[in-house]
Amino acid sequence: MATTKKTTTAKTPRVKKAISEKPQAALKTGTRKKRTPGKASTKLPVSFSLEPKSPVAEPVIHHDDIALRAYFIGERRQKMGWPGDSATDWADAERQLRAEALEKPLKKR
Repeated sequence: MATTKKTTTAKTPRVKKAISEKPQAALKTGTRKKRTPGKASTKLPVSFSLEPKSPVAEPVIHHDDIALRAYFIGERRQKMGWPGDSATDWADAERQLRAEALEKPLKKR
């Protein structure tokens, strides 16, 4: 025979506290200016437009140029004792050459 223990708890009604409203003098009414459409865009520069920009011409970097730069990056890395491998040397060389190509103005033919 299993006996079950019944516990009785007295339920007390919970009373919600009334939220006191702020006095009307403390509220600021009508002091905030309303926004007007188009007013925020007046601060944008004249050159700004929502039209998509024309794609920038991707610089052409030859495989031999990347290989040469990666070789010198690898030589320096080994001389200084820095960790890394040929894949990171290649990625660094490609990144450097792209950055340099974007800085220089395109040659007119």
